[in-house]
Order: sequence, then C-alpha cells, then structure tokens
Amino acid sequence: MTAKRMTSGIKPERMTRNSQKQRTPEQVRAGNKRLGLILLAVAAVFFAAVVVDQYVRSRG
Repeated sequence: MTAKRMTSGIKPERMTRNSQKQRTPEQVRAGNKRLGLILLAVAAVFFAAVVVDQYVRSRG
C-alpha cells in the first residue's frame, strides 16, 4: 500500500484572495489605514480599561 499525501486540491498560486487582480497602491493604503485604526481602537480600549481598573481599586 502506498502512502499518498492528502491534498485539498488548491494550487499554491491560488492561495491568495484574488490572484488575478493586483491591488493598487491606493487600495493597499486604505487597507493599512483600516488596520491601523483597528489597532489604535484596541489599544485605546486596553488603556482605558487599565485607567478605570486603577480608579476602581483606589476607591475601595
């Protein structure tokens, strides 16, 4: 019995979302801006939680 590797049938060059279309620099910048704003929002929520936690602990 030969050991045959299971493949999903997806060729490596088709792993990206749209291999046929290349994103324009404007689209890349828009994606980077969106990602940056999401990361900024996550960091802001984290720091706000730290400040609120310190405030609540200091009152107790």
